[in-house]
Amino acid sequence: MASIKVSELPAVTSITANDVLIINDENSTTSSITITFFTSSFTGQNLSFTGTASFAAPVTFGTNSLPTFNSDTVFNQRATFNGPITLGANAALPLGDLSDVTLASTIPDGYVLTWDATNSYWNAEITGSLNNVVEDTSPQLGGNLDTNGYSIVTTATAAGAGGQNITLTPNGAGTVIVSGNATGGAGQIKLNCDTNSHGVIFKGPPHSAAANYTFILPTTMGTTGQVLTTNGTSVTSWSTITPAGIGAATAAQGTVADSAMQVNTQNTIPAYAGDTEAAAGGVVIGGLYRIGNAVQVRLA
Repeated sequence: MASIKVSELPAVTSITANDVLIINDENSTTSSITITFFTSSFTGQNLSFTGTASFAAPVTFGTNSLPTFNSDTVFNQRATFNGPITLGANAALPLGDLSDVTLASTIPDGYVLTWDATNSYWNAEITGSLNNVVEDTSPQLGGNLDTNGYSIVTTATAAGAGGQNITLTPNGAGTVIVSGNATGGAGQIKLNCDTNSHGVIFKGPPHSAAANYTFILPTTMGTTGQVLTTNGTSVTSWSTITPAGIGAATAAQGTVADSAMQVNTQNTIPAYAGDTEAAAGGVVIGGLYRIGNAVQVRLA
């Protein structure tokens, strides 16, 4: 058989799974192996690339594989990780190196990444992180506010006219509601003294009263001696009380009643069924009579 050099063998430009390679098994036996078996055996080895390796097609790392990159690795296309990524103790992944993150050279404490939809990148801003509640100029509650035993107070340094006030402003036709509960009863407001050791409580009627009404206060302070009265609806006003206004006896009637009460002589208070009968019996307005053992003053 004539000998032929390897360099003289016909050249091929592609291979198939069933093509055969010549293998010198550990420099002792020459054998053949198909491309299929060679590929599966080769890719099952631990591979180390000391130079530049370029992959023109997708590369998939198996479930139990552990790829290790000991030098800079550049991905010119998207890399998809279907499992967790574990960074070692010396690993570093600077946020600023990400293509859609724009960071300043110096970032103050408290800043967070926020998405800029207009420019399609992440940016470091103070928005979203508050060191103090005062930094939020339009706060909204997402649930009930529990003061946890503390008070809501204002500071002496608050700016603006009335800056030390606490203002409650309901929306539209809303009202400020002080709720009641099973323990304390109806809603109540307590006005303490200046040392907060005593207080006066305004309390609503109980649930059993089914009360729903409104007090509209007068437009002025009123004058000395006047009392606050209601017209039976919601309007209140300042009123001056007179004896006639409350059905009290006049001065003359009081004199008659006073003389009838003198006890330095024997007095007998006549008995009548009421004012009409007492008038018929000669008892003047303001005079005394009795219904049983109850002393009455004739008013009409």
